[in-house]
Amino acid sequence: MKKLTTLFLSLLMALTLAAPAAAESENAGGAVIGGADGPTGVFVAAGEPAAQSGGVSVQVNGKAVDFSGAGAEIVDGRTMVPMRPVLEALGAEVEYDRATRTVRAVLGETTLRHVVGTNQAVVDGDQVMVMDAASFVKGGSTLAPLRFFSQALGCEVYWDRGARTAVVIDKHKMIAEIDRSFAVLNGLRAKQAQALSGNLGMELDFSGTARLLDSVNGDRELPFAVKLSGLWGGKAVNVKGTMDLSLLGALLDQEMEGGQELAGMLGNVEFQMISSDSGMWIEAPALTALLRSAGAELPEGRVWVDGSGADMGEAYGLCGAGLSGGGLTMGEMLYAMAETADREMPVLLYDDLTEAAGMLKLLMGDDTFVSSGGESRWKLDQAMMDRLAGGLGASGAAFPGSAEMTIKADGSAAFELKVDMRDAVPAVVVEMRGSSSLTDSSVQGRIQVQNVCDITFQGGVKLSASKAAPLTAPPAGETVVDLAGTPMPLAA
Repeated sequence: MKKLTTLFLSLLMALTLAAPAAAESENAGGAVIGGADGPTGVFVAAGEPAAQSGGVSVQVNGKAVDFSGAGAEIVDGRTMVPMRPVLEALGAEVEYDRATRTVRAVLGETTLRHVVGTNQAVVDGDQVMVMDAASFVKGGSTLAPLRFFSQALGCEVYWDRGARTAVVIDKHKMIAEIDRSFAVLNGLRAKQAQALSGNLGMELDFSGTARLLDSVNGDRELPFAVKLSGLWGGKAVNVKGTMDLSLLGALLDQEMEGGQELAGMLGNVEFQMISSDSGMWIEAPALTALLRSAGAELPEGRVWVDGSGADMGEAYGLCGAGLSGGGLTMGEMLYAMAETADREMPVLLYDDLTEAAGMLKLLMGDDTFVSSGGESRWKLDQAMMDRLAGGLGASGAAFPGSAEMTIKADGSAAFELKVDMRDAVPAVVVEMRGSSSLTDSSVQGRIQVQNVCDITFQGGVKLSASKAAPLTAPPAGETVVDLAGTPMPLAA
């Protein structure tokens, strides 16, 4: 449920801000099996297999494949799969000509022919595909390399090593089924994609003031600010900026021993980050100072900290899919985000994606919008919350507020959020509103917590097309250390 919540909230945030998306998207990293649209991730996971046959299981579109004869097996490092059960599980019509030893399968508009014992398959009559191993007959079944199915039939294939399960998903079919419920939001995504293409440049400016209420010692007003510039591409994200986290520093000073020293370091934090399929690196003088104070012997000058071991890839993958979608449809965005969230356990991918798509349909599907005069209006209120709870089989809960969004014909949008919990202890009141065009977004708001704080904030994001390409790793010659401060070699 945690993964679903993270996925769902990340997508909702991207839609609410209406951030334009145009950077190219790629699948998550990992060793390659192969897919119809390019590389497909191979993920390592722990868990129980969906079904067992010869120690290797196969799952197709969320369901375990039952092998009555020979089962799937690994031969010379390749997963060999009985053709007929897997093809039929995908919904293909399968025929076998004994005289010519030819298998013919039709899935949708794709027709495949394969002569048993060879390493070739013919797709749609003229496209010859070469497999990395020849098929063979065992126990009355024809076994072929799993890669064959992904390349020839347009499916994605993942290997869950912990569960010893090959996961096959008809990606195009699943995305098409999801997209049938999101014509309004897909129309917005299409307009965003037309406005910007290629790599994206980003400028973010967010600031505010927090008044900490103290009737004994007197109130304190503390500022906070974040200024970022970034470059989004299909292979990497680069971000640099400054953050004034005086507010956080003041809170730490009150709550922890030695917080005053840390609070001083958070007043003006400068940093830059490189995140890509190959890792994540952060360069920040404040972080370097912490490592030195902990005893790390670091050279003078700029030092990059390798954060790859901190398991931050999920955050990058989710944000990348949500904000740098290259004109992706809602189905494509959801698939990419679920693929990232379940990278360690792909046996859960199909069910998690189905559940997330169902949640989003209940909340922001076409049926939740009222369209008129080129505008589409959406509202989250008590009636919507009751509907969502009913769809999830949960009991209803009071929703002390409302959220509204209007999407105009030109692709611009506006939203407003109000939460009023004056009867709570402590009482809380939240107001936030924002607007966006195809390239810019802005937000402002206020959060009041009775006898605790009064926070006001405002900010904006500007996006632009960029010809520059983001770095995928720190430049050659830079100093790179791990989280303990140990020097690490930098790949050439």
